[in-house]
Amino acid sequence: MFKKVFKAIVASLFFFVFAQSVNAAVIYTVPETGGFNIGAEFSVDIKIDSEAESINASQATINWPVDILEFVEVSKAGSAFNFWVTDPVLSDTKNSLSFIGGTAKGISGGALQILKVKFKALGAGAASIFITDAAVTASDGKGTNILSKIKEASYTIGATTAQPAVPKPATIESAKPVPQPVRVERKPIVSTKLPQKPVVQVPLYPDETHWYNHLGEIVALWEVPADITQVATVLDHSPNTDPKNIEKELFTGKKFGTLEEGVWYIHVRFKNNIGWGSVTHYKILIDTTAPLPFEIGMDTVASDNPSPQLRFETQDSLSGISHAVIFIDDQNLVEVSGMEFTPPPQSPGKHTVLVRVLDKAGNSAEDDLAFEVLPLPAPTVDFITKTVSQGEPLFVSGKTIPNAFVDFRIVDSKNQEKLTGKIASDGVGGWETSIGVTLPVGKYTFIITARDERGAVSFPVDSPVFQVKPKVIISFGVIDLGWLEILIIVILVGMSVTGIGGWYYISTKKTREVYRVIVGRDIDKLSDILSGCLKELEGVQEQHNSFRSTKAAALINKMKDTVAKIKKYIGQEVRRLK
Repeated sequence: MFKKVFKAIVASLFFFVFAQSVNAAVIYTVPETGGFNIGAEFSVDIKIDSEAESINASQATINWPVDILEFVEVSKAGSAFNFWVTDPVLSDTKNSLSFIGGTAKGISGGALQILKVKFKALGAGAASIFITDAAVTASDGKGTNILSKIKEASYTIGATTAQPAVPKPATIESAKPVPQPVRVERKPIVSTKLPQKPVVQVPLYPDETHWYNHLGEIVALWEVPADITQVATVLDHSPNTDPKNIEKELFTGKKFGTLEEGVWYIHVRFKNNIGWGSVTHYKILIDTTAPLPFEIGMDTVASDNPSPQLRFETQDSLSGISHAVIFIDDQNLVEVSGMEFTPPPQSPGKHTVLVRVLDKAGNSAEDDLAFEVLPLPAPTVDFITKTVSQGEPLFVSGKTIPNAFVDFRIVDSKNQEKLTGKIASDGVGGWETSIGVTLPVGKYTFIITARDERGAVSFPVDSPVFQVKPKVIISFGVIDLGWLEILIIVILVGMSVTGIGGWYYISTKKTREVYRVIVGRDIDKLSDILSGCLKELEGVQEQHNSFRSTKAAALINKMKDTVAKIKKYIGQEVRRLK
């Protein structure tokens, strides 16, 4: 735990010096407005609205007019921060208070409690409490400053007197005015029935079914019908209170001040000349406390299981847990409603998982954990056809773990993927395949990765480079003849026959007949030689029952057919010399 706190402190210090600012968090004071008599003591809370971002540290200087307000004490009780790089320190001039605090785990909320500061009202005037030198650190591992604005608080002490303006940073935002109740001054009309039920609105908390995580001055508003003579109100924690507190004057609403977190009800009823009408019970739900800290559980932080189960448990005593958001390697993976999660298969290597648990008001607590997925044993490529002609099969075989899969990729010399597929291994881990090659002429690499039924994988393994050549028609050992080579030979033979035949035709017909006989004899000899080579190769092939012998058989049959076609074609050309 100490190590995590130390790391968080270091990250915070780094941030305060170097971080760049992006918009998100707000620092503000509660209450934002108020009036106090001279000599009275009152407390204000310094809070952070993280605006749904997770934070882990903050710094600020709280300022006040020393001639109007006197510092009494500061309290860290209930603070969202659990360590302090710099405890709250009162300045020598006693008109400011500075702090640097944080938490080892990220938190978020609309009203995160930082400090409670007590003041005593000394003199009459308008007293502003404003914050300078502030920063809020995002829980992103980078110490990013996400502070976007600061809200000023303003109080009236005793009789109002003009005060000189105090320069404030541009980021400070004065408290925005909220709608105020208006006094009703008119003679009520006479009614023949009981008053209607009041329609209550609370702008700060407009939805009675929604939990809120922000604080501010509560102003309840309602329309006052023309027959109403009195209004009774009360604020408490009971859902069915019948208000007995009759307001001294008739207003279109009432200010209830700033509430603490909890379940509150504003009860309002109207009275006319007939009597009191029905009561409206307006519900307000406030939760500003993050869920309890927790730790992620995992059976082992280093294994070949690509989907280790995550377990976490926390509670939120007020609004209750809503859901958790899972991040793996900074990627927002999924939202879950329970307290456990099994991620999809992860690649081999080191990973970081972060679990952020949110309550129904949007406050959050989080924890992270580093884990490692170990790779499966690397597969092997024991054989691959090093040279293959277009249209012919590529034979590949090797070893891997039993009853698993080998995922393969074929990439060209520019590492561009051309073909993918998978091969199943047998009970002892052997695997083999033949792939019909339709690739362009060039050099390629066969890349394989082992994978088991859980989705665990090995690191990729590259085969030796294999080459795709044009389609082979005739092969003489190391000499392969494709259609192009055969065409050239046929053209050369044809040219020779035509040239010689033309010369003999010019001399005598008898001479042409002799040449025809000689050329025909030579063609027969060439055919016999090729046929003999093929028979010899066929005999060798029968002695080897393997992938290579299968390939050889196919080539032999093609060569036989080609030799026969060449013999027939050239023979026809020679006979034309008659």
